[in-house]
Amino acid sequence: MSQSTRTPGSRFRSLGLGLGLVIALPAALLCLPAGAQQAPAPDLATRQEVVVAGKRKMQDPTEFIAADSRVLGRKFASSCAYMSGYNPYEDDLFIDYITSFHGLSSEVETIRDVSPLGDAAGKNTMGREFDSTMPGADATASSALSNQMEPSVKCSNTDRRFAAGRNSIARKDKTLNLALDAYDKGDYVEAMSQFKQNYSKLGNDFSALMLGRMYLEGKGEKVDITQALYWLDKAVNQRFGPKDRMRFDPKHPQLMNTRAEAAMTLAKVYMVGSGVKRDPRKALEFYEVAADSGYTPATGMLGSAYLSGFAGAKDVNKGVKYLKEAGEAGYAPALFQLGKAYYEGNDVPKDLKLAGAYFTAGAKEGHPGAQLAAARMYDFGESVAPDPKRALVYYKEAAIKGVPAAQNALGTYFYKGEVVDQNLQTARKLFNAAAMQAQPDAMYNLAIMTRNGEGGAKDLSMAYVWFSLAKQARYPEADVALAEVKPQLSQAELARADALLKPGSGTQTK
Repeated sequence: MSQSTRTPGSRFRSLGLGLGLVIALPAALLCLPAGAQQAPAPDLATRQEVVVAGKRKMQDPTEFIAADSRVLGRKFASSCAYMSGYNPYEDDLFIDYITSFHGLSSEVETIRDVSPLGDAAGKNTMGREFDSTMPGADATASSALSNQMEPSVKCSNTDRRFAAGRNSIARKDKTLNLALDAYDKGDYVEAMSQFKQNYSKLGNDFSALMLGRMYLEGKGEKVDITQALYWLDKAVNQRFGPKDRMRFDPKHPQLMNTRAEAAMTLAKVYMVGSGVKRDPRKALEFYEVAADSGYTPATGMLGSAYLSGFAGAKDVNKGVKYLKEAGEAGYAPALFQLGKAYYEGNDVPKDLKLAGAYFTAGAKEGHPGAQLAAARMYDFGESVAPDPKRALVYYKEAAIKGVPAAQNALGTYFYKGEVVDQNLQTARKLFNAAAMQAQPDAMYNLAIMTRNGEGGAKDLSMAYVWFSLAKQARYPEADVALAEVKPQLSQAELARADALLKPGSGTQTK
C-alpha cells in the first residue's frame, strides 16, 4: 500500500518505543487537557481473579510488637506504665490489639472530669474498686496476675486528675476554632498564634500538623524548614495505638489522619530534598510511620520502594508483601504495580496470568494504567481469547481519563468501524487528543487524516507538522511520509509549518 493510500490504524506499533518518550512539542501545539495523565502499561493477560476484600488482614503479634516499638516508643508512654520494666504483654497498646482482633472484652477505662477518682461507691468506670487513700496509685497489681492481659502498673490518681483537667480544658477551649476561622480568612499570623496556643494547652496533634505546614509553605511566617520539621515531628510522635488507625477508603485515597499526613509530608520533604539534604532512606522511615497509621497508599509506596530499591534497601519479598497488602485493601496503584512486576518478570517470576489478574483488578478499581493494560490484554488476546468488545470498554475508560495510548487505540476503532460504527470525526478528535500528549502512533495517524481531509479539513501544513513530530518520536514510517508530502506543499504552507515547528526562528523550511 502506498503512502498516499495508507490509512491510520496502528494501535500500538510504537508503544514500546514511545511510552516513556518525552517530546518537546512546540508551545503552539502543546495544550494538554486539565488533569490529563500518561499512564501506559505493558501487555498483560489473565484467567485468574484477584478479589479486593477491602479489609486489613490480621497481623502476627510478633510483627505487631515490632511495629509498636518503632511507632510508639516508650518515651511517649504515659506515667501509667512508664516506670515499669518493659513487658510487651503489659503494654496497653498491645492489649488494645488483642482486644480489637481477638474478641476479648472491649471495655475501656474512661476518666470523667467531674469525678476523676470514681463514683461515690469508690469504683472506677470499669466497676473495679481502688484504694483512693494511696497517694500515688490505685491498688497495686498482685505479683501473679489473674488476667495476663491486664497491665501490672495501674494509672495513678494523679494521672486521673490530669486527664480530667485536660478534658475540662478541651471542652471549654476555643483556640482551635479561632485558628481555623483565621486560616480560612487568610489571616495566617492570627491562625499561627491560635494554633500555638491550642498546642500549648492541649498538645493537639492537628495544631502541630498545621503549624508544620504553615512554616513549610511560608504562611504567617517566612519559610522555616527547621520549625516545619519541629512541628511535623510533634504531630508524628503523638501517642498512637491500634484503635487510632485510620480506615482507608479506596474511593477517596487522598484522605488521611493527622499522623499519616504529617508523616507523608515529612517523607516528601526528604524524598525531594526540600530545604534539607535529600535522603530517600529517611523518607522510607516516614512512609513506614504513615503505613502503620493505616494510610494504605503509604503501604503501596513501601512496596514500590523495596521492590525497586530506590531508597537503597531492595527486598523483593518485602516489596511484594507490602504491595499485596495495599492491593487487598483496594489501593489500585498497588494492583497495577503488581501486574507490571509479574508481567515483566524482572524481580519476580514472570506470570502473565497472574499479571493479568492484577491488571484487571486494578482496572475494576478505576486505575487508568491498569485499564489500558486490561484493554490490551483483550485486544491482543495474550493468554486469553481476543475480545475486542471488552477491550473497547477498558480503552474507553482509560481514554476518558486522558491516557494517550488509550485515546489512540479508541480512535482506531472509530476509524475502522470495529465494534462501533465508523465515525471519522470522533477518530480524528481522539487522535488529536493523544497526539497533543506526544503519543507517536496518534501523531502519525492524525497526520494521515489531516493530509487526506478525513474527519475534518484537509491541511497539508499541519500534516507536515505531525509527520515531523512523529519522526522526532522515531516512528518508523514517518520519514517516508514526510518525503512524500513535502513536494505537495507551497512555499507559504512550508513557512507556516516551519513557524509551528520552530516558533520565533524566522526561517523557512528548505
